[in-house]
Amino acid sequence: MNRDDLRAMLESYDARDPGEAASLAHIRCFLDSPADPFARDNPEGHITGSAIVARPDGAEFLLVHHRKLGRWLQPGGHTEESDGSVFDTALREAREETGIARFEAPLDRTIFDVDVHPIPARPREPAHLHFDVRFLLTSLETLHSAAAEDPSRPMRWMTCEETRSRGFDASLIRALEKARAVLSSPPS
Repeated sequence: MNRDDLRAMLESYDARDPGEAASLAHIRCFLDSPADPFARDNPEGHITGSAIVARPDGAEFLLVHHRKLGRWLQPGGHTEESDGSVFDTALREAREETGIARFEAPLDRTIFDVDVHPIPARPREPAHLHFDVRFLLTSLETLHSAAAEDPSRPMRWMTCEETRSRGFDASLIRALEKARAVLSSPPS
């Protein structure tokens, strides 16, 4: 994983929402620190990659229930040495967590959204931050895989309205609404 490549991608990314802009500034500063920003043992936190997985028209989004956090989230997670980029992390995590093998990337490998959020302490891990870089993926597939049927990892397609009515995290709702706007707009 190359911090300079990620830094260049973030330099060209423009966050318009004030909360997202604050996360973007925080991630940029984090990348400038001397510690490895991808290492899970970094006490401040680490870069993660995730995917906003949508239907191609933006009508629904595939969300996974994160057992340890007790919340519905987009697929994503920690970088691995085998990942060539944070986009590769997001794509790998989306495949692993959903069981869907084929995704389209309507914005190619362009960053779609960023968010910095706290992860609470656990028995073998102190509290830390996830510096999450999000990418937009789409799929028409249904959930028939073993991963989708695993009761320890529930997932489902939801609309933006469902996520708002359930009181989901504001940064996730922001990203889903942004994706719906991008995908439902006619091509220019």
